[in-house]
Amino acid sequence: MSLSKSLHRGRHWMRGTALLLAMAGTAAGLAGCEYPDDVTDPTAAPTRTGRPARSLSPPVDPGVATAEQRNLDDLGAVLGTRPDGLVLGGTGGIGGSGFRYSTAAVPKGTYTLTAACTGAPNAFLTVSQDGLRGGGRAEMNLDCGAAATTRVDLRAGPVQIQGFRPGADPAAGEVAGFWLVPAAPGS
Repeated sequence: MSLSKSLHRGRHWMRGTALLLAMAGTAAGLAGCEYPDDVTDPTAAPTRTGRPARSLSPPVDPGVATAEQRNLDDLGAVLGTRPDGLVLGGTGGIGGSGFRYSTAAVPKGTYTLTAACTGAPNAFLTVSQDGLRGGGRAEMNLDCGAAATTRVDLRAGPVQIQGFRPGADPAAGEVAGFWLVPAAPGS
């Protein structure tokens, strides 16, 4: 073997070794790097910034609680006794954001909604089937102190009923209630 061939093979070996060392050094250097926003632990508790959340239920004013109980007693006399075949029913305060009741499913059909309110001049009640194409919807403007009824056609599926008092005044014990029952045949 000649001297020039031996030196030529040595340069290839040196270049290969140098390339291998450079790649190994780069890999080792990058392995030691850590970026805080690069990867997060999905099981770690999320960090919270800002102010703490408010409690869900504010303290109840004893005067409002007394007025609400008195109005609930009056509402029972106006709304009447619980009907047979009740699909959904409830009572609640209508001041502030009002109340909301729902049920996961009702059969398709025509229903009678009976509602009343006490402690306010008027209230508003909505029946909806949000998320259902062609779902039923009804709205009732209630004059408090008397029961009102309406019919509503509902599709099979969930139903939500919400009651509230128009206006932005703070709650003063106003209440409303409702019964949703299948409509009597031929009615």
